[in-house]
Amino acid sequence: MRNLIVFTAVFICSTMALADHHKGGDKGMEQSAKGLFKMADSDADGAISTAEHEQALAKMVERRRARFAEMDADGNGSVSKDEAQTAKKERKLEMKERRKKHMQDI
Repeated sequence: MRNLIVFTAVFICSTMALADHHKGGDKGMEQSAKGLFKMADSDADGAISTAEHEQALAKMVERRRARFAEMDADGNGSVSKDEAQTAKKERKLEMKERRKKHMQDI
């Protein structure tokens, strides 16, 4: 039960971070949806089969587990509120640096 609560909290934090990233309105959401569709449509036939859907879900779960492991700074198998907040701040800084580098590259 505790793991479920922690996983739910991490999922909510991740979702909030994603929502913060897309504050630009519908355009950000539209681009995100296109990116997700493109990622899931592995054979590029313009449709997502059940198998492709399952593969996409597996990739998402894999990424979420990796993010959880990154947030679990002390490696005890759970993420405290402080660890989640620290991870969120670090991700924000990371994204800011990526955007800055991207703008320099243009």
